[in-house]
Amino acid sequence: MTREKVDRKLDGASGAPHVERNRAFRFGGAESGRRAELGNPIRVLSGNLWRGKADSEALIDLIRRHEIDVFAAQELGSENAEAISSELPFGSLEPSDCFRGMGIALRRPARFSRIPLRYRSADRVVLEPGEWEGLSRPLDLVNVHFQAPHALRPFPSPLVRHRQVSGLERFFAENPSDSRLVVGDFNATPIWSVYRRMARLFSDGAIQSAQREGRPVERTWGPTAKSPRLLRIDHAMVRGLEVENFQVVDLPGSDHSGLVFDCSPSPRSAS
Repeated sequence: MTREKVDRKLDGASGAPHVERNRAFRFGGAESGRRAELGNPIRVLSGNLWRGKADSEALIDLIRRHEIDVFAAQELGSENAEAISSELPFGSLEPSDCFRGMGIALRRPARFSRIPLRYRSADRVVLEPGEWEGLSRPLDLVNVHFQAPHALRPFPSPLVRHRQVSGLERFFAENPSDSRLVVGDFNATPIWSVYRRMARLFSDGAIQSAQREGRPVERTWGPTAKSPRLLRIDHAMVRGLEVENFQVVDLPGSDHSGLVFDCSPSPRSAS
């Protein structure tokens, strides 16, 4: 499958009808009040698909079962892209047979662009209230896949990672947003410098949600598809957003677990 074929489908040329859904959020009591205050959340799925090895039919099931609005994919394969775009017809997907496949698939239209970085660019979409009912202001979402620390090409990996993070820091400084989400495979646990540099600019959505719900955060990566998850290297970092209902979910066939969560712009304080 060519890149052009995927882009046509994601531009809406597939003719898929727009259907409003009755969404099932697990909110109750005080959380119901929070949801009413925050408006209609956007449901996001982020996942590294292990060079396209993730089960494409399982991805379709995840999108349907969790009623996903935005799928941020890393290590995206061609078969994965066909499956995802059949459910989420907007955005842009650029599959690859190696580690460089990336993309963001959307249920509704949004402005898509790429942020040039060393070796592998980041993807960006801006969700506007006019297209995304319930948003109080634009939501700026960035999908990243930082170079693995053990990678031999391009060499040296620590310098590549440093330049990737520096490129993002410059972009964020030059393009400020009061409602920004950065998701993806950071290839970094919270003790590593890549994570710590991002944490200076953003809050960790997994921690935000876990503290509110009184539960621990979960690890997201293991050496094989079926192995226990040993490290938490996939993240959702937020500024000016509230994260709810955060889950770590199985991605059959991948060595990473996926992140599913709801997010909405934080209420602005009265002036």
